[in-house]
Amino acid sequence: MEDIETITMSAKGQVIIPARIRKMFRLKKGDKILLEVENRNIKMIPKTVDITTLVGSVKDIDMEFVRKQIEEMRKDDEERERLIEEAIKIKKR
Repeated sequence: MEDIETITMSAKGQVIIPARIRKMFRLKKGDKILLEVENRNIKMIPKTVDITTLVGSVKDIDMEFVRKQIEEMRKDDEERERLIEEAIKIKKR
């Protein structure tokens, strides 16, 4: 899907990202955006991307595999947190 928007650059070289695009990518003040120059085109790429903004942008992705990977990472995080809490309790004794 191609979405084109015309914006104007200020005398200081600043541009304003339209509100609907900021909302679409959940951009907020202070977020970093990469500028990529490719074939005389400028691309703006949010440096930190919310995974929900990527849904549908990659064709032939196995969402079940992705879901399982996320679940495994969450389990690893939970186990890591449990071990940290246990270590803190032992240290307090």
